[in-house]
Amino acid sequence: MTHRHILPALALGFLFASAAAGQHHAMGINSGNKDYDDPTDGGDPNPPAACAGVQAKIIISGGGMSFSPSTVTIDAGQPVCWSWAGTSSQHSVKADDNSFTSGPAATTGTFQRTFSTPGTFGYYCQVHGSTTGGMRGTIVVRDTTGGGGGGGEGPGRIELTPAYTVSESAGTLAVTVQRTGGSDGAATVKIATSNGSAKPGKDFTPRNATLSWANGDQSPKTLSVAIKNDTAPEQDENFGVKLTKATGASLGTSSATVTIHDDDGAGCSAGLSAPAQLRAVGQSSSEIRLTWADDSAGASALRIERRQPGGAFQEIASIAAGAGSYTDSGLPGGATFQYRIQAEGLEGVSAFSGIAAGATDGATAPCDARRALCLENGRFEARVEWRPSEAEPGREAKRVTLSETPGRSGGLFSLSPEDGPLLLGISDRCAENGHYRLDFAAVLDVELTVEVRDTRTGRTWLYFNPEGNVPASVRDVDAFACQ
Repeated sequence: MTHRHILPALALGFLFASAAAGQHHAMGINSGNKDYDDPTDGGDPNPPAACAGVQAKIIISGGGMSFSPSTVTIDAGQPVCWSWAGTSSQHSVKADDNSFTSGPAATTGTFQRTFSTPGTFGYYCQVHGSTTGGMRGTIVVRDTTGGGGGGGEGPGRIELTPAYTVSESAGTLAVTVQRTGGSDGAATVKIATSNGSAKPGKDFTPRNATLSWANGDQSPKTLSVAIKNDTAPEQDENFGVKLTKATGASLGTSSATVTIHDDDGAGCSAGLSAPAQLRAVGQSSSEIRLTWADDSAGASALRIERRQPGGAFQEIASIAAGAGSYTDSGLPGGATFQYRIQAEGLEGVSAFSGIAAGATDGATAPCDARRALCLENGRFEARVEWRPSEAEPGREAKRVTLSETPGRSGGLFSLSPEDGPLLLGISDRCAENGHYRLDFAAVLDVELTVEVRDTRTGRTWLYFNPEGNVPASVRDVDAFACQ
């Protein structure tokens, strides 16, 4: 037996990105840029190394893109210390009102400031944030001269910082909720994450809780949200956090957007893969439903292409990654279509998936024994078409044997003298799962299409095998309903 095998050449491309090393700046050196005033301006002299011994400490670690914690509450006269070392990016600390700055951005730094005046002070990283969003934080300085609340200040308001940016390698994000402007009486608020472009369970773990303050309590409360990491380059994604149903105090800023910053660079091992196990199944006389296994972690979208046998593929849809299925509608009845899918992401596009074939419901005419194999007393009509090469038209495979036993019908198809046979069978499994089972097996590497039509309903089962591929044995336990 002779088989034709085609070994497609694979072109492997590698993208190497060169990056200049970040310049380290010594603390206390004036850069001459007005945005980077003398680092000691507004800061404490001689901060302890790595903020050792400072109670209110804020850090940036690894490739982090957020201050942790992003909100700190202190008493007037207490210092706050920022520290970062060995980060993959340069960072800085600068007050929204320009009252303090750590100086030029650097990959390593320590900065400390003692806050003597009560109030709320916002700050940001000049590289990755701004006064309105991105990498920023808040210092809440309490007034300790009034007795600590409960003394006529009022109930105050409950609110959170409107924007967070966190690296996907951070592990967790602490969302801080403040009670400001008073603390008379007990207060509660419900807090919960909400969906965005980030996928719940895949990019972050959804959370909800009820936060409570006692009378006179003005300390911040936090909700810890787990951030999940992967190794695939992705676009930045986001999800929301929302406050609802406050009791004992009013609501201030009640919603926040959390941006998950991807920390994976495209490397030699990075790459997009197309969805696997693509399948096309007719649903009606005008619809075919596609399903597939989970797509590549780095994909942001999927491109779906379609063609009729012998035609050219054309894109028919672009859908969000992770959908898992797509229904192609508005199709003509009794028609056959072939599909393939390609993943798209930051790295470009993947190779195409394998081709899957499907057919809309066709005629309910009786089986034509002159041109097809009739199985289960004519309930099913089976045909096999093959092409020796792309340049040649399709040919009907010859039916050479037929066997009928109770509950099972089968046949043997022959393509040509040099190609092996194809075995196909239908089994009655109505008592087990309400369906007929379909099996076929072949040792062939030619392009072929196996088509089985239910003459009672018009539902058509299809299998497509491209040239150069040897199909594995196929068993479909729910190919046709028994009704």
